[in-house]
Amino acid sequence: MELSSKATGNMLKGLLTIGVVLSTTLVFTTFFDIYYYDLYQSFISEIDLVISMIYLVLWLITVVFYLVWIHKVHQDLKMFHSQYPITPGGALARILIPFYNIYGLWNVFSTMRNYFKEYSSTLKFAQIMTTLIPFYYILHWATNVLNQLVSRNQIINNHVIFSSYVLDTVLVVIYLFMTKYILESLQSISKEISSDNKSQTEATTEIK
Repeated sequence: MELSSKATGNMLKGLLTIGVVLSTTLVFTTFFDIYYYDLYQSFISEIDLVISMIYLVLWLITVVFYLVWIHKVHQDLKMFHSQYPITPGGALARILIPFYNIYGLWNVFSTMRNYFKEYSSTLKFAQIMTTLIPFYYILHWATNVLNQLVSRNQIINNHVIFSSYVLDTVLVVIYLFMTKYILESLQSISKEISSDNKSQTEATTEIK
């Protein structure tokens, strides 16, 4: 079975990997900005500005790839099982529609996790996702709210601002691992289904 999500997923992994590097760098530049301002102003500020601009553009591109990938992942899940409860469009709606996504974000990944539990080859990935989903969900909303407050200057505490950069980096790492395990799970299920279909075909041929 050819996975429609494979190419986009691999691109997304690459973007997220670069995102982890850039986000980690911003944690360090922010550390110097807050705690060693003179050193920051001497030469780090220019580096910080360039990296921040690159990271912003990269993140916008990553969001687009992420949404396309989620759509394709659910196309694959529907191909595996026509009765899979979430359609590709339904997955995007659960992520994008305000207020509905408070429930929807959790529902998309917990439903996927439960489906992976049904296959022996993906049970270990489902168990890992069980651990990752709560962190992913909480950090997604926590960093969202925190970054909005910081950008509006409603939070000016330096320690909180620095913490927001650290949490952003942790979230990108979790995004990366979630993408990795979902991709590996889909590939394992594809192989398992293909193998089962081949065995059934061979058994039918022998009977005839």
